[in-house]
Amino acid sequence: MMGSFYGLKWEGELMGLRPCWTVEPSIDIVAEIAHHHLKLSPDEIAQTTVNFQFEGAFNKLYAVECPRGSFFMRVSLPVDPQFKTLSEVATVKFLESKTSVPVPQIIASDSSGNNELKFEWILMKRVPGLPLAEVWASLDWNAKMSCVDAVAVIVAQLFGLNYNYIGNLFHEKDLSLLSERPSEGDAVEPNAVILDRIVSTIFFWGTHLTMNVSRGPFTSSKDWMNARFQLMEGDCRRILNSQDADEDDIEDMENAQQMLERLRKQLGSFFPPNLEEFSLYHDDISRHNLIVDSKGKLQALVDWECVSIMPWWKACQIPSFIDTLERTEKPNSEDYMRNADGSINSLYHEHLDEYECTRLRDHFLKEMTRLAPHWIVEYQASGSKIDFDHALQNCDGGIWTKKVQNWLNRREAGEERRLDDF
Repeated sequence: MMGSFYGLKWEGELMGLRPCWTVEPSIDIVAEIAHHHLKLSPDEIAQTTVNFQFEGAFNKLYAVECPRGSFFMRVSLPVDPQFKTLSEVATVKFLESKTSVPVPQIIASDSSGNNELKFEWILMKRVPGLPLAEVWASLDWNAKMSCVDAVAVIVAQLFGLNYNYIGNLFHEKDLSLLSERPSEGDAVEPNAVILDRIVSTIFFWGTHLTMNVSRGPFTSSKDWMNARFQLMEGDCRRILNSQDADEDDIEDMENAQQMLERLRKQLGSFFPPNLEEFSLYHDDISRHNLIVDSKGKLQALVDWECVSIMPWWKACQIPSFIDTLERTEKPNSEDYMRNADGSINSLYHEHLDEYECTRLRDHFLKEMTRLAPHWIVEYQASGSKIDFDHALQNCDGGIWTKKVQNWLNRREAGEERRLDDF
């Protein structure tokens, strides 16, 4: 049996750790696994190709082309061993069976790493189409509006999936096997889905997975925030106690400790002990994760790893594919410089996208008012909580430090100011 963190090493500077592969997955074994689970005949195997596609933060993606169709094999680093893969598979299969949200079809998976590849993997059917990012600029206005309509339907459906805690979805049978605990009473249904501990980059990044911090499920936003405070306070102690820390690192961490202490004192006022609602929230509905056909018609929303049940104030936010700077006046191409070849400067296209997205956001909010009125109420009331969330996430140095300090100063003085004001 391989170690649970086989192939994973966190590298980089003290404040900038990143996951790296110490072992390259064998593409031959990737092919063998695909052949087996696709049940390919020897003749079909001879006509099958497996090629490396690209690498993400935690994953390597391989394209499988065979007579039975096109597939992806995604191989993952054990950043949160077993739980990340188990939750993603359970979430996708739950959505596939209980909603009309378009998701990739999962053919097979292995979350253990105790296999011939020695890594966790998911084999899924390739969704026909392209990432929206590749066709967005060429789409006409009606196509962009239709895309927004389709995403609004997805967001409304996810919002309608209500739970009592913050955490992630799992198949109950998988958690029973993982904990080696006997199931009580009747046998567990094969596809029964339950909510359990959270799977989130905040909770496993760098040394966080080894910290003695609750991973939920959390009964309130305040409990969830308290766990995040503990993780960030642990980071401060780790860096301050490191022999590799220089003067700048020490200064940043001492400032971060002060801001964390100040934020903790504000926690109760931002998150009083009120009854809360929780829903499934995909936090990266980006142009890269929306797969569309050549005309912009939505085919699927992908990348369901680390998708959690979140409080409504967190879940009711503008999808990132239309979340740009606000621009209310349409830019005039005559006002922009030309490149040497006579083409218009890229700044014009950036400003045009901001103008269009400003209008598309208005349309999205109107659709959400129609589809899920409570979503709009939460969206409009969520500003202060979102500010606190962003302040906590970005108080440990970098370009946000001064912004968070100024915002905290005003909040402590009793002023109701938004973080974006600074």
